Amino acid sequence: MLERPSQELSEGLHTDIEVRKGILLATVSGYLTFDTALRMFMKVFETAKEKEVRKILFNVLAVDGELSTLERYNLGIESVAYLTRCLPNIRIAVVGKQPAMDGFGVRVGQNRGVAAETFSTQEQALKWLARWPS
Repeated sequence: MLERPSQELSEGLHTDIEVRKGILLATVSGYLTFDTALRMFMKVFETAKEKEVRKILFNVLAVDGELSTLERYNLGIESVAYLTRCLPNIRIAVVGKQPAMDGFGVRVGQNRGVAAETFSTQEQALKWLARWPS
């Protein structure tokens, strides 16, 4: 089932969200700040909860900017807090490049029990997500 994408413009980040074959695909572009990243993650997580989707693919290849290590840590902590409360058993794949994505926030989530991985291509991420039941 393919649903029409929704769009959100949030002070520097633009996010297209669509559901394809049980995977919520969030394609993000623009300039990264802690606040815009947190709002974007929460919007995607809320959409996954609403659509009852247990697999999320974030494609952040078109994102510019860089967060500090502390901001990445806090983003991971805030995301995990929401996920453990509202979306247990979620699988998250993140496709990106440095400096916007260095994998530290994903590692924070992994250390707290979230099934998440980083990838350099969307194809790799989709293969990883395909291993998990919907």
